[in-house]
Amino acid sequence: MLIDDCIQLGKSAQDASDLKKYAADLDKFRDRQSKIEPLVQELTPLVAALRAFREKGLVNFDCSQKADVLLAEVITTLAEFQKNRGWLIEQFKSTTLQNKVSALKSELEGYLKQAWVDYKRQRIPNTNDELLGLLARIETFKPTVQTIQRILNQLKVIDFPKDAQQFEQIDTAIDGLSTAWNSLKSNEVPQTVLTFLRASATHGATIDLLTPEVQNWLNEHGISRFFYIRLSD
Repeated sequence: MLIDDCIQLGKSAQDASDLKKYAADLDKFRDRQSKIEPLVQELTPLVAALRAFREKGLVNFDCSQKADVLLAEVITTLAEFQKNRGWLIEQFKSTTLQNKVSALKSELEGYLKQAWVDYKRQRIPNTNDELLGLLARIETFKPTVQTIQRILNQLKVIDFPKDAQQFEQIDTAIDGLSTAWNSLKSNEVPQTVLTFLRASATHGATIDLLTPEVQNWLNEHGISRFFYIRLSD
């Protein structure tokens, strides 16, 4: 009986020791998890953005070299973990994985930003801030100009669309911007006036552009006082 009790006591002591070790290992595994999960989260939104660009047929980006390096690191980590779970605690270096993730992330972000710039150049009308400022002084044009300026300001703060849904929303906004700009230049402003205003707002308008039609239009809308005649250099 005493021998059995001693055996049972020894077994209980061993179980308690194992439990302590498992508890300590669990904390270490959680620590490794807390280091790995943010790395995955860093790439997840970029993958979603890249997928959205690909659906638009806008990407021909080859990040295979850095992706392969990162994939090799992940495969090695999984293989070592499957052979010996303690490897993740004792030998896993999160810094190595972090560096590879950072390199891929940086390259993806740079590519997406450039692809977005190219896309905006193709899709967004070539508006002119000074011209919009002049037209905003005219009450009948103010709502249209404000719509254009609001959409332009929204687009300026976007580094690139984050997913397909946002891309669709942005495309809708750009369509609205194009409609507003086209209506402004085709329906509300005569072409001769538009030519004069654009020249005035950029390199300067020559006197021959100030036709009677233009002068009458400026007077009618009360903005002739904003223009001055000067000799060019």
